[in-house]
Amino acid sequence: MARHKVTRPTTAPRPFLISFSGIDGAGKTTQIEYLSALLKAQGLRVLRLSFWDDIAVWSKMRAGVGDRTLDFSRADRADEGSFSPRNNKHVQKWYLSAARAGFYMLDVTRLHGLLASEQVCNSDVVIFDRYIYDQVANIDSPSFATRSYSKMLLKQTPLPDLAFILDASPDAAFARKPEYPLEFVHRNRRAFLQLKEIVPQLTVISDAKPEEVRGEIIFHISRSRLAERVSAEGKTELLADNAVAQQQSCCSVRNDPTAIV
Repeated sequence: MARHKVTRPTTAPRPFLISFSGIDGAGKTTQIEYLSALLKAQGLRVLRLSFWDDIAVWSKMRAGVGDRTLDFSRADRADEGSFSPRNNKHVQKWYLSAARAGFYMLDVTRLHGLLASEQVCNSDVVIFDRYIYDQVANIDSPSFATRSYSKMLLKQTPLPDLAFILDASPDAAFARKPEYPLEFVHRNRRAFLQLKEIVPQLTVISDAKPEEVRGEIIFHISRSRLAERVSAEGKTELLADNAVAQQQSCCSVRNDPTAIV
């Protein structure tokens, strides 16, 4: 009796997920644009996603609620001056925090659905401009209940292959992008750096020149499974750039990203 060989269907490797987080004005867009172009030059299918546009549930409504809150509070409006923030994350009213907590859970659910979508599955690399980490940083409360909620939220969040937090001087970031009050930018930066305590996998890239930050990002990618895949396909550009990245990666040693000032 002839024996039939059973062939197992081959499955394509899941997309490589990269997330960029950090305060406004830290240079995320600049680094994402460069990295996207570099990876596309390797023949990879790169999908860029904005957390607020592509993942956040009812983002326009959430921004509108914040706008109305500012309208009803003359004191808040006076403090804000001419700022035009996108989602008013700096407004820390108790009822807004409670509503955001529910929205963040919906965001995680939607993220799971998006990662299973055809457009993501047909990509080699997915780069997120902001991630759930940014939402957790915006909560910014030392209470036990809040920290427990943050840990629960992160436990449900898909872990990217590489998750970067771009550190930056709050004053310099504010000068580049003055959407939020400077006091909030300082507080938000501390919250991002403290995320490392509950998410050890986060890679904090110290404040440095754009080319140095770029070099360190490439350095981390060169040590990931994505570089192995590129090398296996006969591409060499990314590996060549790694030589420069290793020389420039000293910026993380020169500046201690955990030093909160």
